[in-house]
Amino acid sequence: MSRLFDALDERFDDLEECKEISEHGCASCAPHGFIYYYENRKFFLEHEDEIEDYLDNIYGDELLPSLIKDNQTILTLMNAMVWCVVEDYCTCKYGKHLDTQALAV
Repeated sequence: MSRLFDALDERFDDLEECKEISEHGCASCAPHGFIYYYENRKFFLEHEDEIEDYLDNIYGDELLPSLIKDNQTILTLMNAMVWCVVEDYCTCKYGKHLDTQALAV
């Protein structure tokens, strides 16, 4: 397990919160600890290499140019990258929960 996903596992243990984030995104329901730029900057700097690798592996060369275009400063770019990872993480975690429920029926 990576340090990035260990940190996300520790923070996002509420499936209802994961559901909200997966349905509405961080911009609509910013999760505690990921609201302010300084929080997201700190998280980004702690996990920079893993965040960049994750986004590159999932989205390839398509995401970063779009994020750069939409985020004019380094601070807002870091925020967008962190929120993208958080949204993906929550969507996967909630999706796995739904899959587990479906198998149990």
